[in-house]
Amino acid sequence: MKNTKYFIMAIGMFSLWSCISVKAQNAPQIKHVVVIGFDGLSPDGLENAKTPTFDKLISEGASTMHARSVLPTSSSSNWASTIMGAGPEQHGITSNSWEKNNFVLPPIVQSEGFLFPTIFNLLNTKIENAEIGAIYHWDGFGRLFEKNAVDYDISPKTADETAQLARAYLKSKQPTFTFIHFDHVDHAGHEYGHGTPEYYKSVEQADVLLAEVLEAITSSGMGNETLVIVSSDHGGIGKGHGGESLQEIEIPFILWGKSIKKNFKIIDPVYQYDNAATVAFAFGLKLPMACIGQPIKNAFVGFNESNEYPIAKRLKEPVILPKAVFAKKAGGLFSDEANVVIENKNEEGVIKYTLDGSMPSTSSNSYLKPFKVAQNTVVKSAIFKDSKISSMVNAAFFRVKGSTLKMPVSYEVFYLSNLESIPFLENLIPNAKGNCFEITSDEIKETIKDNTAVRFKTNITIDQEDTYGFFTRSDDGSILKIDHKMIVNNDGDHGVEEKAGKIHLKPGVYPLEVVWFNGGGGGWLDVFYQSSTIPKQILPTTILTTK
Repeated sequence: MKNTKYFIMAIGMFSLWSCISVKAQNAPQIKHVVVIGFDGLSPDGLENAKTPTFDKLISEGASTMHARSVLPTSSSSNWASTIMGAGPEQHGITSNSWEKNNFVLPPIVQSEGFLFPTIFNLLNTKIENAEIGAIYHWDGFGRLFEKNAVDYDISPKTADETAQLARAYLKSKQPTFTFIHFDHVDHAGHEYGHGTPEYYKSVEQADVLLAEVLEAITSSGMGNETLVIVSSDHGGIGKGHGGESLQEIEIPFILWGKSIKKNFKIIDPVYQYDNAATVAFAFGLKLPMACIGQPIKNAFVGFNESNEYPIAKRLKEPVILPKAVFAKKAGGLFSDEANVVIENKNEEGVIKYTLDGSMPSTSSNSYLKPFKVAQNTVVKSAIFKDSKISSMVNAAFFRVKGSTLKMPVSYEVFYLSNLESIPFLENLIPNAKGNCFEITSDEIKETIKDNTAVRFKTNITIDQEDTYGFFTRSDDGSILKIDHKMIVNNDGDHGVEEKAGKIHLKPGVYPLEVVWFNGGGGGWLDVFYQSSTIPKQILPTTILTTK
């Protein structure tokens, strides 16, 4: 429980918070703020699930679906940034393995222990008799804030219990500040995958829980004096997160209630650490100079600050069929030839594409109808409008093999336990073995489960002397060796991440080995290569051989 009577603590924190002793100029006078965080909630989830409560908040409040989380897109780093108004470079929480007694980067300033000061501590220090609560479904959140700054601190076991306790607390205490965290959407993403029916069902459950919390606010005495902020920590791709894709890094940010503009689309950039700054602004406070977050003032009635750099308007990228599914890239492996179909999901713009791995431009071919390719081809496409690129570039990797080609890759599967890194396999007997066409988890997906390690072996044929880049893209860790030398080290327990390495090769045939493990949840592996004359592409089966 907090105790504001400790004289030594008050003196110790005075210099840290001295820069916020003055009320923020012209700040809104809000008495209560409730931040509701849904772990793993993506804009895609809100777009494709049935969410009447979220829709109501968006139409009656201010919102953006293009807020950005911090890197890495892991829960600890992002929830810390949410409540600290700073990024991992400042607060030092750089992964989910962070603990107060186990970290690499210390915070640049600190309050309790090795914690960067949080919004809980700010409100406890600056608002007399503030009632502050933290109700969090993911118990890991509890290690990210100062316990002495919070009156009500509880970690329920389920999402339903979280909503029930939050409702009771809001009605009985009418707290100054409440942080509520739900974790079930992230669970669905890990178990079933983002973009699946099960994931969307979890988002619909979030909508029901949100409605319950809102009812508790509006039916209590705090209803007309409350600002509600709804946000997330990250999205996801496939069954994981932690990487740098838009699917993982873009999150919703919604403000609703007291002093908020109605049906207002936020065009200002919004970052994860702006959440704490916005809470402080609502109470008429400023974050300390050590923070980097800024309040989203334009969402509030009476504020209309000019912004020279609004969020870039972006059309949906074209869809190349066969389309990307989870972590699997668009395209695929085909016999003799492949049919390429590109779709524009917008009602405007023109599709431009290339077949050599280069960026599409205004001078690139315009897509008019499906076409066929009879060799390994990297297709890149984008939507152009008014002679400008107006979407992200989508890439598809078409690999074409002869119909009589024999499987050139051998693999061994090992079922182990408690995997957190690449295991030593030399003295182990594989639980399964076989052959496949490509070095990818998709080729052997039926054999993969939690705590599985796989060793792929083949030979790669090099026709031209050059410096070659090799890449493994995996969830969890992977390593790649050529001629028994480590070229790529992508080891560790992580979401889909890509690591690279280089090696100079002369014409010849070289042994190639890839070891990959899946510790738990969804796993993924694919391998890419490139040279000065070969565009980056999935390692084609046509240059692999068992001899």
